[in-house]
Amino acid sequence: MEQNVEKQEYETPSLTVHGSIETITQGGGGTTSLDASFPAGTPFDQLTFS
Repeated sequence: MEQNVEKQEYETPSLTVHGSIETITQGGGGTTSLDASFPAGTPFDQLTFS
């Protein structure tokens, strides 16, 4: 059985740098509330951010 399969050319992946991990994630700390403190389905306006 003969198959007509076109092979796609390999494209080397690239990395795009958007900044340092420290700068991008610095807003994630500084609070005493954990994810477990808010049940699933909590409305966005009732979440507390520090």
